[in-house]
Amino acid sequence: MDRKEGTFIGRLADMLGGVAGRVIVAALLVLIAFELSRLCYSFGRSIFYQDPMETAPGTDIVVTIPEGSSTSDVADILKEEGLIRDEKAFTIQEELYEVNVYPGEYTLNSSMTTKEILAEINISEEEYQQRLAESEAREEAARESEASDVIGGGDEADILAGGSEASLVQGETQGQEPDGV
Repeated sequence: MDRKEGTFIGRLADMLGGVAGRVIVAALLVLIAFELSRLCYSFGRSIFYQDPMETAPGTDIVVTIPEGSSTSDVADILKEEGLIRDEKAFTIQEELYEVNVYPGEYTLNSSMTTKEILAEINISEEEYQQRLAESEAREEAARESEASDVIGGGDEADILAGGSEASLVQGETQGQEPDGV
């Protein structure tokens, strides 16, 4: 009889162990599914509904996007400047909204949502070329201004030279030696 009882208890233990194992595996699967759904919801929300980094009025930040920057480079720059929270969400949004980002300086605000930032930096090829031409014109004007400010060149040099010639002429007519000789 011991054999039958041992067999019954052994089968009962195996059955309970199998059920407990299945319950534990099922509970783990439910927990994993819950966490994955929470992460997916959070990520989806960050793509389609974004909170700004600061409340209005926020802070104006000038961002420079260098030549040859990729989408992930732009996302890294914006994250570093404190304008966005999630680089991956920004990259996906840039693809969804078909944004064209060109190099240059952009004034953005920390109270802007990612969608507003994308709208601000989304420019056409024509607008990029216009901004590039304006920038080059400003740089050329600044170089010309610097060149005329250098002593010994530009209008100031002509004025100084004209003044010293006048004193030379004045000194010669009065029979005196010119100043500075």
